[in-house]
Amino acid sequence: MEGWIKLHRRFLDWEWFGSSEMVKLFIFILISANYDNSSWRGIEIKKGQYLTGIKSLSSKTNISEQTIRTCLSRLKNTGEITIESTNKYSIITICNYDSYQSEQKTT
Repeated sequence: MEGWIKLHRRFLDWEWFGSSEMVKLFIFILISANYDNSSWRGIEIKKGQYLTGIKSLSSKTNISEQTIRTCLSRLKNTGEITIESTNKYSIITICNYDSYQSEQKTT
């Protein structure tokens, strides 16, 4: 995977910025999310979405599975993400993905 993401300085004011696990997980999801619509094994994955599972997130971030669950729940409750789950995978959608990664300059 190659490319860049944008991270605005107002990220320092984000309500979860003081929690290293929350920051690490959110940035990981932001970096891993699709930047364009695509599909994988017949599953449509839209721009701003990431197909994954708890075990995979834990392995890739070195954050415990329980902490991953807690962080995802908090991100979901504060409207940062939505999650569509099946028994095989979850699709995490970053709400307002374009505000993080739009081509327009924000002030």
